[in-house]
Amino acid sequence: MPLNLAQAKAQDFHEASWKAITPVRTYKSNHLSLLKDPIEPTNRPESLQSFVFEWLESVGSDRQKRRRLSASHIHRPNDDPVVRNPKSDPGMAYRLTSGTEYRRDADGIPVPLAPSSVTSRSYQYQNRTSATSSTVRRPVYRQHNLQLNNVSFNVPSAPLRNHVSSHVGSLLASRNSVPLSTTELNDTMRHLQNLTEGCDEQEVSKFLDYSVFAYSKTHRTQETSPGLERAVDAPISRHLVPANRESPYRISQPKPDMLYGYSGNAGQAFTQPQLLAQTKIHDNPDYAVATSRGLRFPFLAIEIKSSCSGGSLWVAANQCAGASAACLNAVNQLNIALEACQSAHRVDDVSYAIAVDEKMAEIYISWIEDGAQYRLQEVDSFLLSRPREFQDFRCRVRYILDWGRDTRLRQIRDALDIILEENRKAASAAAKNRRRSGSPEVSGKRRKSSSSLHGENSRSGRSRA
Repeated sequence: MPLNLAQAKAQDFHEASWKAITPVRTYKSNHLSLLKDPIEPTNRPESLQSFVFEWLESVGSDRQKRRRLSASHIHRPNDDPVVRNPKSDPGMAYRLTSGTEYRRDADGIPVPLAPSSVTSRSYQYQNRTSATSSTVRRPVYRQHNLQLNNVSFNVPSAPLRNHVSSHVGSLLASRNSVPLSTTELNDTMRHLQNLTEGCDEQEVSKFLDYSVFAYSKTHRTQETSPGLERAVDAPISRHLVPANRESPYRISQPKPDMLYGYSGNAGQAFTQPQLLAQTKIHDNPDYAVATSRGLRFPFLAIEIKSSCSGGSLWVAANQCAGASAACLNAVNQLNIALEACQSAHRVDDVSYAIAVDEKMAEIYISWIEDGAQYRLQEVDSFLLSRPREFQDFRCRVRYILDWGRDTRLRQIRDALDIILEENRKAASAAAKNRRRSGSPEVSGKRRKSSSSLHGENSRSGRSRA
């Protein structure tokens, strides 16, 4: 075929075939960006002539063939265009069914994105909780969080302050705890041996609760002792925890496994007037209250661990330091109020803490010195697998509880009575002053003074006239 004739036929066919080609291009605009025609060659012909010849060879003259090709590759039965899934961009973000947003890394592996500013409250609470629980485990917790808030550990071999040493001596000398019987002790040692083979904190807590912190069946339990109250896993009020305003670090809010103090119910540890007096020792009327359930003036904090589960007595001691300092603040404020009343009476400004696991027990005593310096010192330790040391540990705990229930509670009651009496005296004096200022004699003097002043003003006015 001559070249000119072929070109003419190609031109005529090109113009005539636009109507057949156009329907293939009538897609909605929102689909065009996603379409990649599967039958369209990637590399286009360089000239119109070669394009037409190649198109004629591929399509031919059979119109049905073209329709079948168009229907099979372009249109589905529901007339929706075929959308080819684009390849995932390595940086493309997407969400799984859980709602968590992910992003593919360079290797195509999905990794979660950082939480956005609209993270759920529960997620934020979990983060805060885990951060708080991990703070006391930091190697620098004692240097940063404790020492920079005026809480320090003394080495166990350091001599105690005189008043602290005398208190410990009197505590040991004046108590007489009934030891476990031979049968009870053997059963206890056998149970303890089972714990050392594998246990968690809850199992250690149950064991100590029965064998150490509660009396046997022949004695009344500490929980039923008049006025004595125990809180379990209760956070100590934040206002009692020492805080140095100049320090960027804070002491983790104490939440001891057990905390002993006194009931806030009238008629148990304190009378109604004594409870009222507690509201007068500080601008905050709830200053003496240590827990949300109303336990007040705590004196013994206990932190329980399990070495089998990775618990550490070093961490327990860190927790004891914060709890003991909070206990001291409550009773120290009571002594400050006594000093303001010019009373010589004082309450023992010491508190105790115990760090214990299934193997060892450490007893700490705390006190305040030089203004606002809180000191914590280990005064005894016990290897619980040794029957004699277990008995000694149990007796020491009973001594502390007996002191808190007897001597210390009596000191606090006396202090509150003194404060209450001083408040009554102050109220009576204020009432007398009010009555004196409103008496007829004083009122007459005020009227006479007012009349004299009025007469003088009148005379001075006439003289000027």
